[in-house]
Amino acid sequence: MRTAVTDAPARRGAQAGTEADVRRTLRGIADTLLRTADHGRTDRLWPSDYTVFATNPLSLAYGACGPALLLRATTPTAALPADVTSWLLRQPLSTDTYPPGLYVGLAGIAWAFHSLGLEDRAESVMEMAYKSPLLFEEPGVLLGAAGWGSAALRFHATTGSQVHLDHAVRAGDSILESAEQEGATSYWRRRQDDLVHYGYGYGASGIALFLLHLYTRTGDARYRTCALRALEFDLNHVRESGVGMQWPRFQDDTVVYPYWIHGSAGVGSVLIRFHHLLGIERYGVLARRVADDTFIRYSYTPGLFEGLAGIGELMLDMYRFTGEEQYRGKAFMIADTIQWFRIETEDGTAFPGRALSRITHDYATGSAGIGLFLSRLLHAGDRAFVDMDI
Repeated sequence: MRTAVTDAPARRGAQAGTEADVRRTLRGIADTLLRTADHGRTDRLWPSDYTVFATNPLSLAYGACGPALLLRATTPTAALPADVTSWLLRQPLSTDTYPPGLYVGLAGIAWAFHSLGLEDRAESVMEMAYKSPLLFEEPGVLLGAAGWGSAALRFHATTGSQVHLDHAVRAGDSILESAEQEGATSYWRRRQDDLVHYGYGYGASGIALFLLHLYTRTGDARYRTCALRALEFDLNHVRESGVGMQWPRFQDDTVVYPYWIHGSAGVGSVLIRFHHLLGIERYGVLARRVADDTFIRYSYTPGLFEGLAGIGELMLDMYRFTGEEQYRGKAFMIADTIQWFRIETEDGTAFPGRALSRITHDYATGSAGIGLFLSRLLHAGDRAFVDMDI
C-alpha cells in the first residue's frame, strides 16, 4: 500500500511529533541494552537473532558489535560502559573460528571496533582478517571479498596506511578475475549455493559499489569498467510490474523484494552513489524511480536487512545526495510506522526480530539496526558500512 506525502504544514507537524517519539525510542533502546547485557555469557552479550549461535558472538550483523555501536551513538559521553568494552575485548578471535567478511566476520568487527574508539584492537583484528584462508571464498559484500575489501578501504581512509589499500586492491583483483560475463555485463556466482544473486548483499550491485570506491581511491579504470558492468547486470534483471522496479533474490526466484540486503532498496542505494560519484544522469533518474517504487509505509517486519529500516535508509540516502526534502519526509513516515512494532518492557524499549517471534537487539533484524536508522534520521550524514570514509 502506498501513501501520498501530505501537504507541507501537516507534514512538518507530523515530522516534529515523530522526531520527539524517535528520541524517546532511542533512549528506551539504550536503557534496555544497558539493563539486559549478560556479561557472564560467552555465546552472546544481548538477546539476538538465533543466527548468532550459528555464527559468532561479536559479528556486526548478529553479535554484540551492532548494539555496542547503537549504545555509542546514543550515549551523551560517546563512551561505552566499561563492562561492555571489557566483554568485547576479552572475546577470543582467530581465523579458525571467525570468517573474514564484513557482516559476520573479522572485517566488520574491526570496522566496528575502530568506530567504537578501540583503534589498536581494530588494527590487530583487521590484520588477522587479511590472513584468513577464506578471503576469496565468496565475492559479495555480505560475506565475501567486496565486504572485507570495503573495510580495507575504510581503514586506508582513516589511517592513511598503504597496507590497507594494497589489501583492498587484492580484493578488487580477485573479483575481476572471478567475474563471469553476460553480454556487456559482469556477474558473480555465490559459491555457497552456486546461484547468481541480485542486489546488494550477495549480488552484483554490492560488488559494483565496492569496485567504484576502489576506483575512486586508486584511479585504476579497470575497477570503474567492471563496476559499471556489474551494476548494469542487475539493472538488466529487474522485474517491472504494477508496483514498479523490483528484484528477486536470485535467478529463477519467483518473488520480488523491496528490501536492502535483497531487493530494490539495496540497488537504489548503489544507483544514487553511482550518480553522485560519476555524474551519470541516467543513474540519478533510475535511483529516483527505484526509490519511489520502493517506498512503502507498511511491512511485516521493521528490521534493517529485510524490513522497513532498510527502506528508510534508502530514503535517507536519497535525501543526502539530492537534498530533496520529500525523501527525508518519507523516511520520517517509515520511522512512524516502525514505532508501531515497539515493545515496552520494564527494562525499556525493544523490537521484535525475524518473524516477529522474539525480542532481538542485533543489527540485522532487531533494535540495533532499527536504532541506528533512527539515529541517522535525526543527525543525517554518511551511512556506516556503506560509505567508505566513515
